[in-house]
Amino acid sequence: MAFLRRIFPLRSSFPGTKFSCAPGGFGGGFRGFNSSILPEQKILKLDEDDQLAEGEIAKIRGEFDAAKQRFFKLPDALKEMPKMNPKGVYVNKNLKLENIHVYGFDYDYTLAHYSSNLQSLIYDLAKERLVNELRYPDSCLEFKYDPTFPIRGLYYDKLKGCLLKLDFFGSIEPDGCYFGRRKLTRKEIEQIYGTRHIGRDQARGLVSLMDFFCFSEACLIADIVQHFVDAKLEFDASYVYEDVNRAIQHVHRSGLAHRGILSDPQRYLVKNSQLLRFLRMLK
Repeated sequence: MAFLRRIFPLRSSFPGTKFSCAPGGFGGGFRGFNSSILPEQKILKLDEDDQLAEGEIAKIRGEFDAAKQRFFKLPDALKEMPKMNPKGVYVNKNLKLENIHVYGFDYDYTLAHYSSNLQSLIYDLAKERLVNELRYPDSCLEFKYDPTFPIRGLYYDKLKGCLLKLDFFGSIEPDGCYFGRRKLTRKEIEQIYGTRHIGRDQARGLVSLMDFFCFSEACLIADIVQHFVDAKLEFDASYVYEDVNRAIQHVHRSGLAHRGILSDPQRYLVKNSQLLRFLRMLK
């Protein structure tokens, strides 16, 4: 140890530096060499980092302000653009209509526009199918279609029996979750789903009720669920959907709906005065 003291006479002569050697004498060799930075050096380093951070923040702020100014100037540029016909048809590929020999159109809600009475017709025919063929209670025949209840863009949860309205991010809208005909509170939604957001696993149990023809289907599903709840009867939400959907599909595919429309066109069809003129223009 005296030998080591002669080599390293004073600890204080190496400020801020620590040496350690192995126990048991010099033969064990040095275990490590650790250098530490003085507090003054740490403060200097922190000051340099703060200056760099402030420089980066100033750069980002400058870029943001420049983008903001360009945004404010955008409306002036738009005003200089030529106005487009709001009734025009625009495509991203040129097409010569003179080369087209056949035009095809969707029928429902394109060539034929229906009144709200059509939903009542489909609803009534479907509930009769449920009672007469699928042996649902006769009390279901007392159901009436409510045009104020369904909206477009609904989902039905086949596992939990709820009708849902989801936003763009897949979250349940607070005023758009019903069990039967009763709107659920936020607390009830959280109790059922844990969160308002519908995850990928939960989404597998959802079926969409998107178009106009689904209005009667959504209303009938809600009425069936509410009927079972009021009667305190156990039911399987997935079977309710399957039965109602089968009844609705039968109404369309069997021709019942079309025969009902043809029996009273004035009641179910909305006259479009421009349709005939448009079709003649294509000749």
